Amino acid sequence: MIKPWKFIARKHIFQHPRLQLAEDTVALPNGKEISYLREAPAKTHSVAIIAINADGHILLQKEYSYPPNTVLWQLPGGAIESGESIIDAARRELAEESGFTANNCTVIGSYYLNNRRSDRKQFVIACRDLREETLPSDDEEFIESVWTDRAEITRMVAAGEIENITLLAALQLYDSFNNSAL
Repeated sequence: MIKPWKFIARKHIFQHPRLQLAEDTVALPNGKEISYLREAPAKTHSVAIIAINADGHILLQKEYSYPPNTVLWQLPGGAIESGESIIDAARRELAEESGFTANNCTVIGSYYLNNRRSDRKQFVIACRDLREETLPSDDEEFIESVWTDRAEITRMVAAGEIENITLLAALQLYDSFNNSAL
């Protein structure tokens, strides 16, 4: 049986509004103490939204990603604010990033974003019954949205055009639940 590590102490070593790092001292199951570098984010969890229109197409977005210095496909999404439910966060992020509101949203799963360095989870939400709204745009986000059918998404994945791991994981969860009552 695999036993959990025992937390002993935490030392915050870097703090910024978007990234916080901590060095934890932990005891392994054999008693040995080690130092472990981890993220210690202020905002812990996030949402990724699979928005599905009346034709069954999924809203994919293209956005420049600075660290890899490339444009990547992604889903609308973002941080869950303090006191906000997962569904409310999904509705807010969908509206902010796409201009659509949704009546019907269902949590279909979750995954750890980087289990080696963080306890942050991303929840995947399928949203239907969409309405387009006119909302103010965010002057820090430059996003192109494209309604894409599932066959084209499958082709894009097979061709290596979708390289964003959170999008790939969300699509897998969606495929796993696609035949349910969504």
